Amino acid sequence: MSIRRVVPAVVPAVVLALCAGAVTLPAAAEEAAPVDGPRTAGDSLFPRVGNGGYDVRRYDLDLRWTPAEDLARSTLRGTARVAADTTGAALRSFSLDFERGGMRVTSVTVDGEPARYASQDDARRIRHKLVVRPGQPVEGPFTVVVRYAGVPTRHVDEDGSAEGWNVTDDGATFLNQPIGSMTGFPNNNTPKDKARYSIDVDVPRGYEVAANGVLKDRKRHGDRTWWRWVQPRPMASELAMISIGQYDVRRSQVDLGDGRTVPEWSFVDPQVTGDARRETMRQLGRWEEVVNDLEDVLGPYPGVSVGAVVDVVPEDVNYALETQDRSFFPSSIDGNTFVHEATHQWWGNSVSPTDWGQDLYVNEGMATWMPTYLAGRDTEQTWFDAWQRVPAGDERWTVPPGAVTDSADLFGYQAYNRGAQFWEALRLTIGDDDFFTLLRTWQHTFRGGSHGTADLQAMAEDVSGDDLDAFFTDWVRDADKPDWPER
Repeated sequence: MSIRRVVPAVVPAVVLALCAGAVTLPAAAEEAAPVDGPRTAGDSLFPRVGNGGYDVRRYDLDLRWTPAEDLARSTLRGTARVAADTTGAALRSFSLDFERGGMRVTSVTVDGEPARYASQDDARRIRHKLVVRPGQPVEGPFTVVVRYAGVPTRHVDEDGSAEGWNVTDDGATFLNQPIGSMTGFPNNNTPKDKARYSIDVDVPRGYEVAANGVLKDRKRHGDRTWWRWVQPRPMASELAMISIGQYDVRRSQVDLGDGRTVPEWSFVDPQVTGDARRETMRQLGRWEEVVNDLEDVLGPYPGVSVGAVVDVVPEDVNYALETQDRSFFPSSIDGNTFVHEATHQWWGNSVSPTDWGQDLYVNEGMATWMPTYLAGRDTEQTWFDAWQRVPAGDERWTVPPGAVTDSADLFGYQAYNRGAQFWEALRLTIGDDDFFTLLRTWQHTFRGGSHGTADLQAMAEDVSGDDLDAFFTDWVRDADKPDWPER
């Protein structure tokens, strides 16, 4: 409803004065005062992780790793150069996530000038902040450089698994889903803030270094070797990976469906032997086949290289992970897991979640559903059977995929198995044509970004023309067994 205003018959005195040039207009409002950047990214599951007030464009990491006789005491010396832009008011202070462990920050500069800084650590509440106060407030583009050194730590999740900087038998492996990247370098630790990377790692000769993207350079100097990896595509901090070890390195070229050729770099621990090694090498020989099959369903491969790291790791790191361009596998690779992690290069890496508690099932569910489809199995029967096997009163239905409230439950039944059931139920609900159009449109539209449930529902409704609110409520938001679509 609009409001009509009646113009008075008498001209106000101020108007007469303006005509006579007798009134001075009020001064323009003063510019907004600088603010302290929020020390949260607003994630529902990790409310004290991630930061606000800026958007990172690029991380340039320069790391030097030196082993000790006890590898658990090996040291890391790092320089993290973070190029960012403010997203609102000027910042008189801002924060980065940095779980220091045995490392100490030695200096911080902002745009080349020394800055004040303080560490705030509360492990119980999962809060690890490096708070930076520059000499002058920053507005627009700015660059912060953090130098640090010491013994890096790992982050133990609520479910007992370990991420972050983990020591292995012959080096270290840096794996970071969901929040472990803050143990290796200061960053904005949220999948909503993706950036490009260069990762330089200096190690003793005899060690190999695997990381994301493309190996741009490797130089020997004295008794050490310097490696440079570059990731030119946007990448979430949780997908950053560094693995240092005495690997066997496999290289090849993979022809893609769009005419491009991308390199493969895979790193296999020599301790992987026997049947495990034979199966691992067989799977690594399938890169072109698997990627081409996925391109047929999802559209062009979104990465700049392919590859894997297969490492013997401690028991609490015994999980595969879709680190961007170069997935990680503990001790061996099987065919189902190989396709699962390859699918993540689209679902989870190219298009990442926005909120850990609300969106993880989107990507884990698709990566769990896809091996069944590519194997030519009956996806409807497979996932109907999985749905039917779990009775309605089972506690596995009590954690809704789109409303996880305990991080110990994050990587549970609702993300993988129920997530795959969700995708099959959606296929049956909207039909094959709209379903596969949705998969390709999602990747084409949101490539390089971060999107979750709200965008998925909106796009599914737009593609199909159906109102899917009841479906998403039943399958994603409700804490009970959803109804299977009529067959």
